[in-house]
Amino acid sequence: MTEQEQPEKEPEVPDASNGEEAPPEEGQSVEILFPPDPPEENRRPRPAALRLLLILLLGAGVFLLGHLTRPDTLERSMRALGDYWNVVLETGKPWWETAKVKTETFADQLRKRPPDGTVKREGSGSRVQNMKTEAKPSAKPQPSERKIQYWRSPMDPNFVSKKPGKDSMGMKLVPVYEDEVAAGIRISPAMLQNIGVKTTLARSQALSRQIRTVGFLTHDERLEHHIHTKYGGWIDKLYVDFTGQEVKQGDVLMEIYSPDLVSTQEELVLALKYQESMEKSPFPEFRDSATRLVESTIRRLQLFDIPEHQINELIKTRDVKKTMHIHSPTQGVVIKKKAQHGMRVEPGVMLYLIANLSNIWVEAEIYEYELPYIQLGQKAKMQLAYFPGQVFSGEITYIDPLVNPQTRTVKVRLEFPNEKRLLKPNMYADVDLSVSPLKPEVAVPVESVIRSGEAARVILQKTDGSFEYQEVVLGAEAEGLVQVLKGLQEGDRVVTSSNFLIDSESRLKEALGKVGTEMKREASAVKPGGAMERSPEKEIILREAPTAPKMNPGGGHAH
Repeated sequence: MTEQEQPEKEPEVPDASNGEEAPPEEGQSVEILFPPDPPEENRRPRPAALRLLLILLLGAGVFLLGHLTRPDTLERSMRALGDYWNVVLETGKPWWETAKVKTETFADQLRKRPPDGTVKREGSGSRVQNMKTEAKPSAKPQPSERKIQYWRSPMDPNFVSKKPGKDSMGMKLVPVYEDEVAAGIRISPAMLQNIGVKTTLARSQALSRQIRTVGFLTHDERLEHHIHTKYGGWIDKLYVDFTGQEVKQGDVLMEIYSPDLVSTQEELVLALKYQESMEKSPFPEFRDSATRLVESTIRRLQLFDIPEHQINELIKTRDVKKTMHIHSPTQGVVIKKKAQHGMRVEPGVMLYLIANLSNIWVEAEIYEYELPYIQLGQKAKMQLAYFPGQVFSGEITYIDPLVNPQTRTVKVRLEFPNEKRLLKPNMYADVDLSVSPLKPEVAVPVESVIRSGEAARVILQKTDGSFEYQEVVLGAEAEGLVQVLKGLQEGDRVVTSSNFLIDSESRLKEALGKVGTEMKREASAVKPGGAMERSPEKEIILREAPTAPKMNPGGGHAH
C-alpha cells in the first residue's frame, strides 16, 4: 500500500474518564458548545427573593383582609360601594331611556315601513334597505283582512290582553290572529303510538254526586244538665260517685248540709205554729198574715230546689233535717263529676254534668266547594267499625256559617236517634251524604281537563287528526267525571291521556313563535337572492328522533 493510499488517521479524542480535560494543542481551535458549569465551590447561593416577596405579599394580604373585615371599615366600604352603584344607575338612566325610545320608534317604523322596504332611522338621514319579499299566492287573507283574536307579550306567552298595550316589562304587545289560533297541532302516528294518546267522546249525562267524609260522635248539647246548688254548704254523702254512671230521673245524687237550709226549715216550722195560733183570732188580718208567712217560707225552700216530698215531710213532721237531698233532673250518663265527699259547695259551682244519650250528634267536615250540594234536612247515612255492616240513618241539622281558615272546611252537624244506646260519644264514623242527581250536562273525564291559574282547557281531536285547545267552563265533579257548562258539545272527541305532552308541544310552538313574530307572518324561508318566501304551514310536526346506531367494541357498527 503506498503512502498516498494510506487512510487518514482520525484525531485522537482525549480521555475524559478521569474528569480532566486535555489541553488543546497549539494552533488547534476549540469549539465550546455549552458553557461549562462553574465548579461547586465557585457557585454562589441565589438569594430567596421570590420567597421573600411572597411572604411579604401574604402578610400584606392578611393585614388588608383584617382591616377590611372590621365592622366599621366593612360598613363604610359597603356604603361607598352603594353610593358608587347609585351614581352609575343615575348616570346610565338617561342613556337607557333614550336607547329604549329609539328602539321602540325603530320597531314601529319597521312595522309601518313603505312598500319599497326602506326604513329611515331616527336622528340620521340614512335609510335601512329591507329584504325584498316575493310572496307566493296563498289562500290566506291579507294582513289587512285578518282578524285579531287577542294581544300577547312577545316575551311571555301567558301574558294576554284583549286590547293593544304594553306588558309588565314595558314591551308592546303583538297581535295574534284567528288563523294563527286556529292552527292545530299535528303529531306523527309513530309518536301518537309511543306516547299513548287516548281519546273519548263528550256525552250528556246526569251525574249523581256522593259526598263522603268522617265524623265524631258526641252527646246532644240540648239534652245535657248541669247539677249545682243555689246555696252554700258541705257534701255529707255521695250516692253517684264515678264518671259514666247511669242515672234515672229522680235518683238521689248526694246529701248536702247547709246552714241556710236549716234556718229556712226552722222558719217554716215557726210560721206553721204561728198560723195555727192565729186560726182562732177574730182579726182576719192576723190570719192572712200568718198564712202569707208560711207560703213565703215554703216558696223560699222551693227556690232552693228542695224536693217537694221533703217540704211536705217537713210540714207534716215539723222535724228539721240537717241534710237535704239533691236529685237528678233527667235520665242519662254522668259525663263529668266534680263532687267529692266532705267538699265545700259554693252557689253555682258545677257538681255533675249529666247527658241524655237518647239522641246523638255527629260532627263532620266538608270542603267549601261541596257546600252547594248540601242543605238542612238532607238525609245522611253512617257506618261504624264497631257495628260492621249496620247502617244508621240521620239528617243534617246544622251547617256552620264560618269556614275554617286553616283547613278550608265547614263543620256540619248530623243527628241520629239512639234509643238502644248503641251509639256512644267519641266514636269514629264514616258518613255518606247523598245528593240528588244533577241536571244533565255534557261531561268529560276529569283527567282530560288541563287547569291553569286563569282557565280550564281541554284538547280536542279534529276530524283531520290534528289537535287544538278549547277553553271550557266546568261544573260539578262526580264519579270521575266533570260537567262542562260551556265550550264543548256532545260528540266532541277530547284527549284523556298524554294531554300534558301535547300541551308541552303546543307551548314549544308558542315559544318558537316569539322569535321573529313580525317576520314570520310575512315570510319564513329566505331564497339565495335575498328574497323571502311565505310558508304555507303554521304547524309543528312532532316526530320521533332517529336513534344512533350502536357501536361494537371493535369500532364497527352493530346490525
